[in-house]
Amino acid sequence: MKKALVILAHGSRVPETSETVKQLAEQVKKRAKDEFEIAGYAFLQFAKPELEETVEKLIEEGATDIVVAPFFLFAGHHMQHDLPEALEEMNRKYPEVTFKTSEVIGQDPRMADIILDQIKKV
Repeated sequence: MKKALVILAHGSRVPETSETVKQLAEQVKKRAKDEFEIAGYAFLQFAKPELEETVEKLIEEGATDIVVAPFFLFAGHHMQHDLPEALEEMNRKYPEVTFKTSEVIGQDPRMADIILDQIKKV
């Protein structure tokens, strides 16, 4: 059984933003290497790779348990509707794979520290 991680971001029409998510995913992958054997990143819209594309790649690499970690501040429409619908579809398509999601990051109390750190840079 291989456990995999997907960092999921919204996506943007500005190509350079994808690099930020890619770098974040690499950082998380390095820190989580003991828990996740393989990892990737994906976008809900406007950028590639899309979630299903990344999931397919991870499954090809042997993933049987996939955790999707949304790089979202709020549990808005995408988290309440789009992501659950996408995971439901993937559950049907890949019944041998277990899919789980973590909470959005905006609910994490450490966000206040991050905001304060950014303010101090001004």
